[in-house]
Parts: sequence; structure tokens; C-alpha cells
Amino acid sequence: MKLHELQQKRSAIALAMRQLHTEIGDKKWSEEQRTAWDMHQANFDQVDQQIQREEQLQSREKLEVTTEIETRSEGAPEAEYRSAFNKFMRSGFSGMSADEQRIFKEVRAQNSTAGGGKGGETIPREFRGLIVDKMKAYGGIANVCQVLETDAGNPMDWVVTDGTADLGELVGENTDGGEQDVAFSTDSLGAKKLTSKIIRVPNELLVDSGINFEAFLAARIASRIGRKEADLIVNGTGTGTPSQNKGLKVSTTLSQSAAAAAALSADDLLNLKHKIDPAYRMGAMFAFNDSTFLLLKKLKDGQGRPLWLPAIAGVAPALIDGDQYVIDQGIDSVATAKVSAYYGDFNRFVLRRVRYMQLKRLTERYAEFDQTAFVAFHRFDTVLEDTSAMAKLLHP
Repeated sequence: MKLHELQQKRSAIALAMRQLHTEIGDKKWSEEQRTAWDMHQANFDQVDQQIQREEQLQSREKLEVTTEIETRSEGAPEAEYRSAFNKFMRSGFSGMSADEQRIFKEVRAQNSTAGGGKGGETIPREFRGLIVDKMKAYGGIANVCQVLETDAGNPMDWVVTDGTADLGELVGENTDGGEQDVAFSTDSLGAKKLTSKIIRVPNELLVDSGINFEAFLAARIASRIGRKEADLIVNGTGTGTPSQNKGLKVSTTLSQSAAAAAALSADDLLNLKHKIDPAYRMGAMFAFNDSTFLLLKKLKDGQGRPLWLPAIAGVAPALIDGDQYVIDQGIDSVATAKVSAYYGDFNRFVLRRVRYMQLKRLTERYAEFDQTAFVAFHRFDTVLEDTSAMAKLLHP
């Protein structure tokens, strides 16, 4: 089946599931109705997997076609400096013409507002954009939180506060109002450095002009940096030194205890939602990893109604207990003393990324293997600016 046919089939199954859920309403589900739901869900998952495979194939084909078109479009500035950057990656400065070296240096000057790194080269915006775009697959929370991009990585003092206890006052005529100081603290939003580690590439691959080396290197850098950034966004490394990153787990002080050490119930999610003030629940969502998501898709409430409802394309998003959710593999699975889920307003969680990204080309280090090595550096940090906006589910 073609992609649009698969999408129509998935929407039809989702619509049938929604209709079944609506028809039963608050009544207790029968065994026949639960069987029908489970059959719909199995079909939905099967079609969804087919769609994901088809979308991946189309995405790769589109990238190859786009790259071929850009390579052939002579005279376009974007194509020129992309070609120059690609030539630098394959051959280094020694293999570049004078015009290509000039274009590459101009790109460096345009993108290095924070100053060039010693021994490294600035990554052009388009190449960095390709890396960041591919990083989205590894960090779900990074796609829903507040992203702040800065040219430099200077430390920033960030105000952290909790205003849920602040109240106004009713006063009489000609009566002075009382005073209440605002309680706040500051946190530092820095720029922790990540490395892709060294990527060794056979020189045969560099010489082979038929290989889309730019896409290959961007994907490898993104997978290494993206997975590590996603892990640190959630878990961090702790507190105490400038090099440590708190992450969402340490920053979130509101904690709801799960009923069981290695299990998850509908009541756990309900208690987690009500851990935060109703004012933050308007745009709040859940966050958990894929294995927890599988458990949640099987959960029913006290009336036997499923907590999970599938998305209907262009009509309604997928929901867990009436709220949207995000999948992030950096979050712990359900287990003893682990945090398996978060709930809250993720717009209050700030992810700072430095636009300046550095790539080093190591020509001589692995010369005996006839290999050229690359290593990239990326800087980021996080802060939860409103501690009352987020709660975590902690298993005993």
C-alpha cells in the first residue's frame, strides 16, 4: 500500500476506536468490547509500523534527490558554500581551489560570532541545521520544551521561582495594603560541552564522489550527540560543579510516589497529574519512554476503559488519560527507585543551545590506517525556571 493509503487506513482504525470509546462512555466495558478494542489496537500498531518504515524510506529518497539538485544548481550561494564545505571534509584545504578556500573562510566568518576555535572549523548553519534536525529523533523532550539559542556560551543567571503560594489581599477603603516579598532564587544556565567522539572514515569513502558524505557525517554526529544530549536533558550528571548538568530529574522537586516498585497503575498517573497546581495543567503533557508507553497503552481505568486513545489525522492527537504525551528514551523504565514519568508544563523547562558548532578534521592521526578522522563539539545546558510546573513519578 502507498503511504497515503496507509495513513487513511490508520485514521479509519483510530476513528473506530474513538467511536467505540464514546459509545460505551462511563459504562463498564464487556469482555466482547475489550476484545474488539484489543483487535483494533493490534491492527493500528501494525499499520503504524508500516507507515514509519515508508516515511523513513521516503525521507532518505528525498534527501538524496535534494542533495543531487543542490549539487547541480551552479551559481547559487548556498550550493557554493555547501560544495566548499563538502570539499573541505573530503580533501581538506590542500585539495581545495583558491575560490573554494575563499568561500569556506567567508562561511566561517559568518557563522563564528563567538570566535573561531583553535584547530577547528566552524560548521555552516545548513550543516548544523541538518544535524539538529536529525537530533530530534533522539530527544522527545527537546522538541516540546522552551529552546533558547545563543551565539555564545557565556553563563547566564536565570531566575527560578515558585509563585503558587503568593496571594493578593482584600483591603478596606483608605486602608494600606500589606507587603509580601517575592521569593526567588537564581540558577546558572551555562553551556556544557558534548563531543561526538572521534569518527574514523576510510579515505576510499571520502574519495568516492557517489557517496553523500555530508549526510553520512551529519547523521553520525547527530546520533552520537543527540543520544547523549537527550540523556543529559533528562538525567543530568548532578550538581555542584560548573561542568555538571542538573537535567529534568534533579531540577524537578515535586515528586509523586508510585504505588508499586516495579509496576504502573492508572491511579499513579492520576495522582501525578494532581501533584501540580491546576493553573499549570492547561497545557501540560506526560513524558515517558517507549517501554512505559507500551504498559500505558494496555492500562484500563476502574470501568475497564483504556487510558490511551489513538490520534485521528487532522482531527485529534493521541492522548493518555485526556492529555498529550511525548516519548523520550532518556527517561527511566518502570523499576525500583526509578523515575518513570513526568507531567507538567514543559514550556517552563529551558534548553539552551549554542549556535556555534565546531568540527575538527584529523588528517594525520590515523594515516597508517589510511583513514581521516572527524570530531564535533556541541554546547548546551538546561534549567527548570518554575519548579511548581513539573512533577515526577518516583517508584519506591
